[in-house]
Amino acid sequence: MASPSAFDSAQTSWPTESGVVKKGMTVIAADGGVIGVVDHVDGQEVILEGEGASFVAVSEIDGVDGDRILLSPRGDATFGLGAEP
Repeated sequence: MASPSAFDSAQTSWPTESGVVKKGMTVIAADGGVIGVVDHVDGQEVILEGEGASFVAVSEIDGVDGDRILLSPRGDATFGLGAEP
């Protein structure tokens, strides 16, 4: 499957190797805690809604289940860092 492309403000869904990521999906950490809600995908980063614009790497996605994105427990160096616009 193709990698997500650069940010397009009109786009509301993005295909990834783990499934289709959609605006408004809830991001769930490996421990079951809610990380945030998807605003958009920009390249290889899932940008979350809200102040500070946190993100998770697309490589962190373990699976997509309905309206939830489940993250892998393996960790990633970019996890939880603030995104720079």
